Amino acid sequence: MDKAYDVIIIGAGVIGTGIARELSRYELDVAVLEKEPDVGWGTTKANSGIVHAGYDAKPGTVKASFSAPGNKRYDEWAKPLSVPFKRIGSFVSTKDRSQLSELQKLKEQGKENGVDQLEVIEDTDRIRELEPNISNSVKAVLHAPTAGVVAPYKLTIALFENARDNGVTFFFNSPVHGIDVPESSEENGKFTIRCPEEVLTASYVINSAGIFSGEVANMVGDESFSISPARGEYYLLDSELRGYVNKINFPLPTDESKGILVTPAAEGSIIFGPNHQPLEEPSLATTRDGLEEVYQGAVSLFPDIDTDKIVTNFAGLRAKSNTDDFVIGESEAVGNFINVGGIQSPGLTAAPAISEHVVELLDDLGLRFTKDPEFEPVREPIPRFSEMDPDEIVDYTADLEATKEIVCRCEEITRAEVEEAIDRGATTLDGIKFRTRARMGSCQGGFCTPRLVEILSDKLGVSPEEVTKKGDDSYLLAEETKER
Repeated sequence: MDKAYDVIIIGAGVIGTGIARELSRYELDVAVLEKEPDVGWGTTKANSGIVHAGYDAKPGTVKASFSAPGNKRYDEWAKPLSVPFKRIGSFVSTKDRSQLSELQKLKEQGKENGVDQLEVIEDTDRIRELEPNISNSVKAVLHAPTAGVVAPYKLTIALFENARDNGVTFFFNSPVHGIDVPESSEENGKFTIRCPEEVLTASYVINSAGIFSGEVANMVGDESFSISPARGEYYLLDSELRGYVNKINFPLPTDESKGILVTPAAEGSIIFGPNHQPLEEPSLATTRDGLEEVYQGAVSLFPDIDTDKIVTNFAGLRAKSNTDDFVIGESEAVGNFINVGGIQSPGLTAAPAISEHVVELLDDLGLRFTKDPEFEPVREPIPRFSEMDPDEIVDYTADLEATKEIVCRCEEITRAEVEEAIDRGATTLDGIKFRTRARMGSCQGGFCTPRLVEILSDKLGVSPEEVTKKGDDSYLLAEETKER
């Protein structure tokens, strides 16, 4: 049945779910339309997971105005949502003392952007005290203690769950096919948004469609910006190397990229990447040359790291606008339509500040806000068997048989964790992976995938052949084999 909403958000990445969660604080009817079967499957799920300090964005840009404020709000997001977030600090390194002036420029730029505690360190003993395994060739670093790492997919899932629990409606597998704009003479007119299974109306529309935000803007006659996808490739190393790298480690940035970084992930593994590859069309394929570039960039900073512990590689896409800046504000083509486009790095960092700003924009545009007295900011995580002490394990396994079955050996994930992930919204193997880490360990799903297919089949009431990795046609099984 068609329904009218106060606000419809297009896109359920970290920005869209962040805005939804902010709006769920108020007595509003809010809906989110997402083309994929789950949240965070665009730029959000395949990035470095870095919460930047905010020194890199050029002062005066939209990026700069949201980066440092977003960083400072991260604890307010992560703690009540029970999301892994660690302020481990970052290094920008140079092997050439003649480049000290570049580090100083970044420091001064950071101060102008409102970044605290920045420090250029030339004492190589202190550098290695903070990062023992970094290359001996590194002569100086810019240290930014406020930088951190977060699990971006878990953050987005938590934002989604909390927004949904507070009344926001989510529509998945719902790409937007068209938007009808209210007539300029129509008082209190509404947008009509057409999807394959729904036709919805709303007084206000938020366009946070990632690499498709330019196309969505075009649907309302807004051609003020365009989006070009850029690919970044990564290596992921086994969590056995936990502790080998302490900081988020960058080389000196270029105009195009912050460079190949080496960083711990929020959940314990180590990430190399990304490179920067402009594309004509979106593609998540990895390339031999691109991965070699990532490899060489990483080992130049950590030459002795055990690259035999690489478990997988992957690629992500960035939504690069033709302005090379965030595009945030009411469309000049039509009123009450807000673009939140071109959100490439440091978009993850800026997300809390952007979400709050969009609420302010809606207020300025006349949306009436009444605080919801029943808003609940806390979201409880799925209990993690692998993180429990012996007494907690006894309590955990006392009453529920599914807690006693280990489905994923690498990450020690129980059947109960998988079933709860499905109850919370996972409908695919990737949906389970991003909620529980099953299939993220050393064997990359070699042991647990058949069991996960079985559990999904049982819980969703579908045949195993209908279970997919990530929706669409990503089936794993063709048919049941017959005995001869």
